[in-house]
Amino acid sequence: MKVVQIVGCPLHSGAGRGIRALHEALLGRGIDTRIIGRVESDLPSHLKAEASSFLARLPVSLRNRLKRWQIKRRFGPLPINFQPITYGLNLHKWPSYREADLIHIQFAGATTIGPPLWRALKAETRPVVWTLRDMWPFTGGCHFSGQCERFSSGCGCCPELGGALDEGITPHDLAFKAAHIGKNITFVAISDSIAERARSSAVLKDRDIRVIPNSVMLDRFQPIAKVEARAALGLPNDGIILAAGALNLANPRKGSATLAALFEAYRGDQRVHFAIFGQNLEQLVSPVPENFTQFGLLDDDVKLNRIYAAADLYLMSSLQESFGKVTVEAMASGTPVIAYDGTPAVDMIRNGETGWLVPNGDSAGFLDAVRQACALPNGALAEMGKRARADVVENFSLASVAERHIELYRERLGQQANPIRSRESPVN
Repeated sequence: MKVVQIVGCPLHSGAGRGIRALHEALLGRGIDTRIIGRVESDLPSHLKAEASSFLARLPVSLRNRLKRWQIKRRFGPLPINFQPITYGLNLHKWPSYREADLIHIQFAGATTIGPPLWRALKAETRPVVWTLRDMWPFTGGCHFSGQCERFSSGCGCCPELGGALDEGITPHDLAFKAAHIGKNITFVAISDSIAERARSSAVLKDRDIRVIPNSVMLDRFQPIAKVEARAALGLPNDGIILAAGALNLANPRKGSATLAALFEAYRGDQRVHFAIFGQNLEQLVSPVPENFTQFGLLDDDVKLNRIYAAADLYLMSSLQESFGKVTVEAMASGTPVIAYDGTPAVDMIRNGETGWLVPNGDSAGFLDAVRQACALPNGALAEMGKRARADVVENFSLASVAERHIELYRERLGQQANPIRSRESPVN
């Protein structure tokens, strides 16, 4: 079985770490899998990963900058959450793509999957698996729709572009996606939440959609004695430690309003200390109080594990996520989590047993849950953390997630009349 994994992000990124772990697990199970795309160029050879060259990316980057400039002239700066169909890489011409028995799109946005690759996928006679890590594959351009439901009926008047009646971009891009979804594609959502959104979309409503969650690397995220973890991080040993983090803490989708209210409520409270990772904390609380320790951006699993394990409670304030990997990482580290209902956290947290679920967007309710948790008797949070770890081991281990992918690969190859076919890509 030869599998090619199309990846449009560095393997040291949040999504990339999970993709790499799954890839290595598949290799360990004897699957001949290769990664191609926008990954690092200095990866070890045993990883079987092929990076696109600078010369291959340069013309794509220049054309995309021109297109984004044209859109910016009309609509203003494009938000991070929005990505129109642009120019991508011709990965369908790579030998590893042509030689594969099965194609797996692991993580790819507009700068990786351009119109030529969309057309190749539509014409593909081999089985294709496409992992849904956000909503972009079935919207007119947004990665997460928030409260907008236009993706279910054709898009247009996009709030990300100011709501203009004649914006034209999102209806065109959504129609293009709908017209280029090949019959041999099986979609894999990483949470029930994303699967439900996909099934309600105009693009994927009649398509084969499965759910296989992200995994957590249990050997990297595990309980550590709090005294040891706090000492290693320079955190106080006494009092309650609350941890939170995001790439951009000021992102509204990440619950910036909730965090700002929470930080203000505990400003200077010496009974509580915050361990925060990510950028733009100063936009939520300024000046940063003394009962805060900032760790900045992290790509170090050892330090991240220590932060989770040092905390008595992890605060997952996101309003919308495709999975929410930090939730299972914190739970695997033996720490209960407070999160919002209506997010993938409902598939991970047993309310009152391994953490708490709060009505989505209810900042006051979130603060109340934190206060109730902090008031619990000694040892109660630790016991919840033990149950949280046990749940993650049972449901989100890398071994179980890898096995589910292998089962899907075998199923899809078995559906083909001749799974080991001629190695010619259908579209040039």
